[in-house]
Amino acid sequence: MKYIKKNKLTVFIIVIFVVLVFIGAYIYNLFFSSGRKEAYGNRLDGIEEVRISDDTYKQIVKSLKENKTVTDASTDCKGKIVNIIITVTDEETKENAKKISETVLKHFDKEQLEFYDIQVFVKKNNAELNDFPIIGYKQNGKSGFTWTKDRAVVKDENK
Repeated sequence: MKYIKKNKLTVFIIVIFVVLVFIGAYIYNLFFSSGRKEAYGNRLDGIEEVRISDDTYKQIVKSLKENKTVTDASTDCKGKIVNIIITVTDEETKENAKKISETVLKHFDKEQLEFYDIQVFVKKNNAELNDFPIIGYKQNGKSGFTWTKDRAVVKDENK
């Protein structure tokens, strides 16, 4: 007790500091409490029942690479969006590339197609070709892909 009476100012400053820390923590939680929530919220509820195995992804890549016009393929899953990236030869047409992409769907069962969104990115090695990349998107529960609009090459006549 003598120590507290002797060092009143120091004890007072420490008590004020502790109180301010608690008030600051309360205000922080009041304004930034939503920052700790998961990025997907409850949109991933039930994903455990329709999980896609690594073997399925390997089968997709293997079957795509069996096609002569596919030079590379890869898969990636973020939440409930499955991304499939396909690189085709420079001679491949958009229509054939779309047909190749449609074969991806046969690797998923009905429940997975109802739950996951599937995006297919088809590109060519030559980045100067204006008709690629094309992107196909299949929303969960829908039957097929929706593709990006065909690109028309616009030539500048002033050049």
